[in-house]
Amino acid sequence: MTQEQLARFKEILLNRKKKVEEEIEQILKELDELITYDALDDIEDLAQIETIEDSDKALLAHLLQERKAIEKALKRIEEGTYGRCKDGSEIPLQKLQADPLYEC
Repeated sequence: MTQEQLARFKEILLNRKKKVEEEIEQILKELDELITYDALDDIEDLAQIETIEDSDKALLAHLLQERKAIEKALKRIEEGTYGRCKDGSEIPLQKLQADPLYEC
């Protein structure tokens, strides 16, 4: 893989990481607002908030996992192992273009 290709993947990953972190921050803010929300009219409002909260928690878990995978890929770029399997074989460029987080 050329240095230009590596630089491009690093840029893609950094942009993706920024977006993921913004989404994480937004969800945490929403969850905080739900927890401190004190104007509930009835039990139905409470049930709806709990459902939203559960879906936000699931999305948050997914985003945290994705951020971890991005950080791992960025570390591999820095170490010079990005684009290679653990056995040293090269990952086809097409696979990395489709999924920059791809690992063997």
